[in-house]
Amino acid sequence: MRGNRMLIHKKVACGLLGATMLLNQQYRVYGQPLPEDIVVEGVKVEFDATTGVPITIEGRTHVPLRLMAERLGYKTGWDALAGRVTVEDGNNHMSLQIGSPKATINGKQVYIDEREGVPVYSTTASLRNDRTYVPLRFVTENLGCEVNFENGITYITNKQEAEGPIDPWRYQGLLGQGMDVDWSKTEQGRKSYNKQAAQDFKDAGVSHVRIRIKDEADEELFKSLDQQIEDCLEVGLIPIIAYQADEFKNEPSEKNIKKVIKWWETVAKRYQDVSHLLSFDLLIEATDALNKQPEKLNEIYERIVATIRQTNPTRIIMISPRLRSDAAYLSELKIPSNHNGYLMAEWHFYASGPSKTNERKLWTIGTEEEKVLINEKIDLALEWQQSTGIPTWVGAWMPGNYNDGNDYTIHEQVVFATYISEQLIEAGIPFAVNSDTKFYDRETNAWVEEMLPVRTSIYKK
Repeated sequence: MRGNRMLIHKKVACGLLGATMLLNQQYRVYGQPLPEDIVVEGVKVEFDATTGVPITIEGRTHVPLRLMAERLGYKTGWDALAGRVTVEDGNNHMSLQIGSPKATINGKQVYIDEREGVPVYSTTASLRNDRTYVPLRFVTENLGCEVNFENGITYITNKQEAEGPIDPWRYQGLLGQGMDVDWSKTEQGRKSYNKQAAQDFKDAGVSHVRIRIKDEADEELFKSLDQQIEDCLEVGLIPIIAYQADEFKNEPSEKNIKKVIKWWETVAKRYQDVSHLLSFDLLIEATDALNKQPEKLNEIYERIVATIRQTNPTRIIMISPRLRSDAAYLSELKIPSNHNGYLMAEWHFYASGPSKTNERKLWTIGTEEEKVLINEKIDLALEWQQSTGIPTWVGAWMPGNYNDGNDYTIHEQVVFATYISEQLIEAGIPFAVNSDTKFYDRETNAWVEEMLPVRTSIYKK
């Protein structure tokens, strides 16, 4: 890695929204050495000459404000005339004038040096190589996090749970690296699930779970789903409800459209008062007859979103394109008119694993041509989210072709998994790996030992 590095490991999701913005004196630790790495929401931050690198001023770590704020899920702006940096996510707001010892945060004055008896920092924000540098604690703690040092590692932890609405760009940053789970998809999954699984996933570095469901939204389902969501939130996993909707995908008739809308209406009402960390993934991969009728896909999204917004006006909702959520078809999506600004787009690739023969998802030893196949999809997603202002994430990819007999060795899976996860992390796109049954023995609550090298190549705590 080029340049200096620090490790900021998130023990829990950083609760930026509605957090107290005055600096907390309890955590003022000066003179700390520059740590080795920075990882925000489980994603290592790459510093180089383009982004700016951390520097030490009077023994304190200073970081580029824009880079750190954006890694924490905030949008930044620059007023060249006023020489002012702005940071916002729709709820929290910060403005910092270059050369000034103070910033305005949600209408309150927060000082970078000692003013009004509040000991903060003895250096002002500085402009270096056209980048605004501020003390690490200043940007993290004023955006609702606290910083602690332990054995040369810097930890950023949650000050309070994010109870309010979460901006989708912030949510994108929170998702990190997750996993698709069948806890509620099958009878066996529901029967085998217990809280230890959620804790084990969290301890292994998994930051969210995509809970796939195909059954009716009735009390039998809710009996287990309620517990799974509660357990996830308690241990610090982000839960995502994803609906299969097989009947609709096989026959996108008005009758089946109404069934899907009713399903989501019931689910939305059930969880309307649950933490905003819970999100709704409207459809698990558009396949079958639906692939030939993209207008039906856009129609059902429009109608489902309108229904959900009646009870959940600010919950994150996810839509995905046709042809197994291929990023190449993101451009066909019609943005639902009632999305209220809380919308993400999901896309998939290698959801059933790579192939040694299929040219569309070819991977043998990781040739340049094979890497291009991965990078092209990522670039498509980045271009789409830039043009629409809607963040994306990958809802499913698989390290091996497990569903087709799996002709990839563990070493080959590690090589593929390492490359694809590194590319997504570098692009700032979170992802879920498909799926838990390949990595975790739910009968014994134990990780599959054979898959340990593959798992640890993806989830780096």
